[in-house]
Amino acid sequence: MSNTSAAGWARALGCAAAAAALLQGAALADAPSAPQLASASALPGATPPAATASLVSSDQPAFARRKHILGLQLDAGVPDVTAVSVLYRPLKYVRLSGGMLYNLASYGLRGGVSVQPYFPIAPSLTLEVGHYFDGNAYDKLSKYTSIDENLRPYLQKVGYTFVNAQLGLELGHPDWFVFFVRAGISRVWTSIHNANDATKSASAGDGGLKPTFIGDPNVRLGIPNVKLGFMIFFY
Repeated sequence: MSNTSAAGWARALGCAAAAAALLQGAALADAPSAPQLASASALPGATPPAATASLVSSDQPAFARRKHILGLQLDAGVPDVTAVSVLYRPLKYVRLSGGMLYNLASYGLRGGVSVQPYFPIAPSLTLEVGHYFDGNAYDKLSKYTSIDENLRPYLQKVGYTFVNAQLGLELGHPDWFVFFVRAGISRVWTSIHNANDATKSASAGDGGLKPTFIGDPNVRLGIPNVKLGFMIFFY
């Protein structure tokens, strides 16, 4: 074989190899790329890394419930008789109350403030002031027991104002339900209405002296008090 033929064959083989390489490269370029796994942050519902870091570094949960500040109180005792009150707690250790009283003869109003530690079992100090509007106690009491007719004028118009100072013991969760018992001293102010009519009827048949009052006599009393009740906090 001549040198010219060998050189021609070499050039032909080189062209064929180059063509094959070009075809293989084009096929690889047209082939679909291999699937890649999605990162954890791209999955649906996944928390981004920055948000995860902020949640871990936070000292409190995102939706932590604050301490309850509003509640309802029901109690019974002397001289309050029965009462229902709304509670408001501006501070963890302070409660304010205001509500309505009922003593079978009439209705009244009462307000107060209590100071107590924030514990499941805690002592308390309570100061209250209340007032009962005038009501006919004779008609109410005569339904349950017999009352001397001479007392009718005194009991037809009964109302009083009082102030309570009480020490108590509270049991329960301060944010949900608390049972309490309290005792202390009360100051009571009242007026005796129809006093002249009462003394006239009482002394009508004995011929004795008939005292006459100028206006209604005012009476001031200091009496012990006691109270039982419970509180429910809802907000």
